[in-house]
Amino acid sequence: MKKYIIKRILISIPMIFLITFIAFCLINLIPSDPAEVAIRVNNVTPTPELIEQTRVALGLDKPFLERYFIWLWKVFHFDFGISYVNTNRQIYDEIARSLPVTLKLAGLSILFIFGLSIPIGVLCAVKKNSFFDRVTRTIIFIGTAIPDYWLSLILLSIFSIKLNLFPVSGIGSFSNYVLRAFALSMSYISTYIRLIRNNMIETMGEDYIYYAEIIL
Repeated sequence: MKKYIIKRILISIPMIFLITFIAFCLINLIPSDPAEVAIRVNNVTPTPELIEQTRVALGLDKPFLERYFIWLWKVFHFDFGISYVNTNRQIYDEIARSLPVTLKLAGLSILFIFGLSIPIGVLCAVKKNSFFDRVTRTIIFIGTAIPDYWLSLILLSIFSIKLNLFPVSGIGSFSNYVLRAFALSMSYISTYIRLIRNNMIETMGEDYIYYAEIIL
């Protein structure tokens, strides 16, 4: 087990570097110039001289590979640089500000996934081909196919605007996270319900389950 864990860790190291390099390449393939974007965000008319000064200030005048290794070295020292949009903000501060909200949203999504998929999946297996099972399979089919952003709009329209049960925006209370977490977890809930149902039905057909029922 120890050798397996060490092996997996060693394999993940080059994968991490590869992912960071691909992400860095994709960011640099964006057609807009970050220096020009930074200037326009501050309501300043970009000129060739000002764009060049901003590129030098942001380190964008250096070759691609040199910028990548400089960025990688800073990341190892927890220096994620400054925001192109607002040069007065550090990326580290932005992450620290957003991380608590992200963790709350992710935690509630996990509760939805396990709290709904396990009992519903078990009931669908126990009540195979019943009305409940057929309705649930229809819902999970729709839940798997529907995009998250479209589901979010539907939930907001019904539960926030029409029924006024949840707030439309904000992060102040628990109710602000409910619809968002459910929209994020719906595709996972649908997938896990289907997996749990199918695996349970398959297991319930095994010989040892049949003999256990006879004995009991």
